[in-house]
Amino acid sequence: MTPENARLHQLRGGLAPVEVGARGIESIARNADCTRLRAIVIAGLTPNDVIKNVLGEAADVMSPFAMTLTQAFERRLLANAGGSLLTVYREKGHLDPQDAKIANVADLAPRDTHVDRIRRERETRRLIELKMRGDPTAPNLILKPRLTLTIVGVSHAIELDYLVASDREPFYRVGVIKSYADRGGKTNNAHVRSACREAAVGTLALRQLLEEAGRSADLAGDRVDMVLKAPASFSPRLFAAQRAESELASLSRALTAAPSDLDQIEQMLPAGASLADPAVIESLPNHYCSTCKEHCSLWKHCRAQAQAQGNAIILGDQAAEQLAAAGSLNRAMDLLNGAGRPPDNRAEAVLAAELQAASLLLDRIANG
Repeated sequence: MTPENARLHQLRGGLAPVEVGARGIESIARNADCTRLRAIVIAGLTPNDVIKNVLGEAADVMSPFAMTLTQAFERRLLANAGGSLLTVYREKGHLDPQDAKIANVADLAPRDTHVDRIRRERETRRLIELKMRGDPTAPNLILKPRLTLTIVGVSHAIELDYLVASDREPFYRVGVIKSYADRGGKTNNAHVRSACREAAVGTLALRQLLEEAGRSADLAGDRVDMVLKAPASFSPRLFAAQRAESELASLSRALTAAPSDLDQIEQMLPAGASLADPAVIESLPNHYCSTCKEHCSLWKHCRAQAQAQGNAIILGDQAAEQLAAAGSLNRAMDLLNGAGRPPDNRAEAVLAAELQAASLLLDRIANG
C-alpha cells in the first residue's frame, strides 16, 4: 500500500473505496469551495456512500423516469456496434466515409468484476496506443473506454461514453451522451457546462496517459464532443469539438490543490478521526449553494446547517448577495425591524434603509 493509499484508508475509517467516476471528480470543480465535498471525493467516496453508510439514510437516486430516458437514449446511439453514433458523425462531416472502425471495450469484458475492469483498462490503453503510433487500424470510435486519473497518488477509474477521431486527426477527443433536450439558446447552461466538465475529466485522463507514454499532453487538445437529444424525440444532435478550456482549467486547479487539500483535511480532524464518523462529516466546512442539489446528495444536510446558521444562501444566490452586508438572516431581520444594535457601518445602514423601504412598499401593495 502506497503512503497516499494508507492515508486515504485511514481517512475512510474502514469504509470501502468506490469508483467516484468522471461525474464525482467533476463535482469538485463545480463547488471548489466545499471542503466537505472535496474530502469525500478525494478519499474515494461519494456523497451517496456517506448518506447511506455513515448517516444511515436512504441514498439519493436519479428519478426512475430520468434514468430510463438516459439509458434508452444511450442504448439507441450505441446499439448495432455504435452504428447510429457513427451515422451522426458522418452526417455532420466529422468522420469521412472511410472512418468506419469502431471498438466497443464493454463487449470485451462486460461484467462488473475486478478482472473485467482491469481488462477494460488494458484494452482501452492498447487501442489508444494504436492511435499514438499512427497505426491505420486505430478505431475511429472507441465505445465505453475505461481510463484512470491519478489524484493524490491514487488512480481513480473513469468510464467514458466514447472517444472519437478521424484517420486524419492525430488523437482522440472525449465524447459524452446526455439525454438533455437541445433547445438552442434556451438549453440549461448549467447542464451543458456540467457535461463539458465531465468530458474534460476524460481529457485530463488522456493527458496523463500521454505524459506516461512520453508524449506531449497537448496532443489531447482542449475540445470535447457532446450529443444531446432533440426535444420530444430521441433524434441525436451532435455538438462536436466544443471548447472546454475553462472546464479543463477549473479541473486542473482542483486536482493540483488535492495534495494540500488532503493535508488540510487531516489537520482539521482529531487524531484517529475518519469520515466514517457522522460527527466528522458535520464538522467539515461546507459551502452550500443553490446548485448543490443538482450534483450532491448531501445538499439537504448542508442546507439545514446553513439554515441553522442563519445563512442567507437558503433564500437563493441573489438574496445572499443582497444581504451580504448583514452577514446573517438574523442580523438582516434586526436591520429591517430597527432592533438590536444600530448599523455597524455604512453598508449595514444602506441595507437597513433598503429593507425598510421594500417592506413599506410591500405593505402598500398588499393593503392598498
